[in-house]
Amino acid sequence: MINSGFLYGIPYAINATYLTESFLTAIRGTAIESILSSEQYQFLNDQTRPNLTETNKSYMTTTPSNDDSDNTAHVELLEPIAEMRDRNDRQFVTALARGLELLRCFTPQRPYLGNQDLSQMTGLPKGTITRLTYTLVKLGYLKQSTNSSKYQLSTGILAFGYTMMANMSISSLVTPYMEDLADYANSAVAMATRDRLMMVYLNVVQGKDTTTMRRNVGSYLPIHLSSMGRACLASMAPAEQEFILEAIRSKYKDDWLKIRRGLDKAFRDYEDYGYCFSISEWQKDVNAVATALMHPTEGLLTFNCGAPSFMLSRTKLEEDIAPRLLHMKNNIASNLYIS
Repeated sequence: MINSGFLYGIPYAINATYLTESFLTAIRGTAIESILSSEQYQFLNDQTRPNLTETNKSYMTTTPSNDDSDNTAHVELLEPIAEMRDRNDRQFVTALARGLELLRCFTPQRPYLGNQDLSQMTGLPKGTITRLTYTLVKLGYLKQSTNSSKYQLSTGILAFGYTMMANMSISSLVTPYMEDLADYANSAVAMATRDRLMMVYLNVVQGKDTTTMRRNVGSYLPIHLSSMGRACLASMAPAEQEFILEAIRSKYKDDWLKIRRGLDKAFRDYEDYGYCFSISEWQKDVNAVATALMHPTEGLLTFNCGAPSFMLSRTKLEEDIAPRLLHMKNNIASNLYIS
């Protein structure tokens, strides 16, 4: 059985809030078999291995050139409202950023929020919040809860996520491979990508008899504790990796030494084997292994296989499931370049 379907809404957390149940879809397919030349295989393998020796540089994205642009480079904003307070960036539309960040405040755990709640969460004045929520209601992205002054997400947000997921062609390619591994391991297999300091599920496949660990598309995992996040970090370009590691260090100062030890072990595993683990580190008694793939249009994607430890012991994960996951990734990579 596949627990997958489309992601509706922006951002992913919003979709997970709006749709508490993902669509159940019965999809079966035959994986295409192909053989790459040794040069193609080495190229694909190099794309998903970290370069640990290259000198790190500041991780930045550059504004496209146009007549009105000053062509300045912008560091990725992980906390846009807070980080833009002391910046002088003529290209950055603060009002737009505030509105979008307001939508991110709504989660499955916090489906209903009032102006006071949103003000406390964002640090913005209540008057500003009131104008933003008024505008978002007018646009159809929020609605006022029945018999309450609080707000909840509305249907206007659905079109963005649907379009994004509908245009993600890799999903139809990877699902048969993920299904095969999920059925063999009797576990969940997922595909994810990074969203700031979290990993978000883009596709989830359940094994035939899986009754635990049922997570939906749009679910979030911490980048520094999950196997998916560690594989993502290990596969990043050095500048991006350094930028994200510094953000993790700043956010989790008290736990940084322990986090760094876990990440160093994961990076060594990924360098040696092409995958890395999370053994009861993200959730107690939950084991998982992950690998990463650089897609030519979707960017860095990660795949994992995980289950409670009584279903997937560390030994089984290391000796059986991990090599199969890597084989799955290589099969997917090989088919990306079939014309």
